[in-house]
Amino acid sequence: MTRPARIALTDEERAERRKQEQELTERAVAQLRSSTGWQRWLAVRARAGLRRLSLGNQLLVMLQDEHATYVAGFRAWLKLGHCVRRGCTSHIRIWAPCPPSKRKLQAWRDAGADPAAKPKTYFRLEAVFSQAQVEALPPPAEPAPLEPPSAEVQGDSLAWAREPLEQLAGELGYTVVYRTLAEGHGGRCSPKDKVLTINDAQAINAQISVACHELAHALVRHDRHDDDPTLGYAEEELVAESVAHLALSFVGLTSNEPAVTYLAGWAEEAAADTFQQIAELVDRLARRVEDALSDVDEPTDEGASEPQKAAAA
Repeated sequence: MTRPARIALTDEERAERRKQEQELTERAVAQLRSSTGWQRWLAVRARAGLRRLSLGNQLLVMLQDEHATYVAGFRAWLKLGHCVRRGCTSHIRIWAPCPPSKRKLQAWRDAGADPAAKPKTYFRLEAVFSQAQVEALPPPAEPAPLEPPSAEVQGDSLAWAREPLEQLAGELGYTVVYRTLAEGHGGRCSPKDKVLTINDAQAINAQISVACHELAHALVRHDRHDDDPTLGYAEEELVAESVAHLALSFVGLTSNEPAVTYLAGWAEEAAADTFQQIAELVDRLARRVEDALSDVDEPTDEGASEPQKAAAA
């Protein structure tokens, strides 16, 4: 069956489409300006099927369907052992890379392969489907489970996570020590001494929670990029809370919503791109912790689910 030819757009139609795409992107980023919007983004970013999307695509999903936990194209869902239901139409679009065609690359080679003239990858909005629009394929397919892992903060099921977190701290030049602290103090980060102190009077899972938070403070100082925003006390606490929340969600730890009340005091005065810059920092640092935790073989009943691994592939 011959595919129908694409209808060429006029210059005016292309300009209008670009304008609509830009407005959609701006609306997506604007969601970060409130505490509620920030928490909604963290909830979206924490979901296994969305965490490996770029920040821009996470925000687009949040704008178009905040209840989505996984999004993928038709063929990608088939690889996960699920099929889009007949009659379903996509209501979510995300930016997807479009590499140059073989024909364009060959023409470039035939013309002398000038590096400066090599065809570039561009991005366009593509339709994807959410988990609510798919169903598991029958045997012999092996559908990936869509439910996230779960662990309680008062348990000890995450004892395996202590070693990779300590190893990551070591890579940053920090030592992790465990000792009993005064009641109400879960732990602290001492950049001067390069020490992360964790209160060992807590349950193991609670210690892992605190370790992620204090490790985020260390990462803020160690993994700085030239274009990272300058952080005051409130902003750094927002980053640490957010990074810890995402890292703990990655291993299924049930925790309270992160305290993002810090946002309220400076949200109205901050520049429009400040929130996007801080979110990009959170996303980058959280990936660092998640990658450390994904390098170990967790117990099968407590570890990451298959969609997490598929989403990272």
